[in-house]
Amino acid sequence: MPERKPVIPAGAAPNPALSAGIIVGDLLFVSGHVAMDNNGNVVGEGDAEAQTRQVMDNIKGVVAAAGGKMEDVAKITCFLTDIANYPAYSKVRGETWPKDPPASSTVVVAGLVRPELLVEVEAIVRLPG
Repeated sequence: MPERKPVIPAGAAPNPALSAGIIVGDLLFVSGHVAMDNNGNVVGEGDAEAQTRQVMDNIKGVVAAAGGKMEDVAKITCFLTDIANYPAYSKVRGETWPKDPPASSTVVVAGLVRPELLVEVEAIVRLPG
């Protein structure tokens, strides 16, 4: 099995419970990210669009720390707590990838790790050689 290398984005403290991302070969597996800033504060409480923007910023930080760009993202999976938030999520996803978007799945779930969180996104990235 190829070596696994954890990725910690700039400004983030290491989390002993999980890695923000793991590089295996030329793939980066980005853990599910929610709308929390580097201080652990929820951003955009009650606002799915603001939360999605924070989530995408968090993912961008992990991808950049691994040496990639958002254009390198091959697949994302989104978890929404309410399908009514899909248009806000979809708007930000479209702004994040205005052309050649990654493959994408969206799943509606009963809840996330904290009740005020509305959106979680994980990603698989093919890093440049």
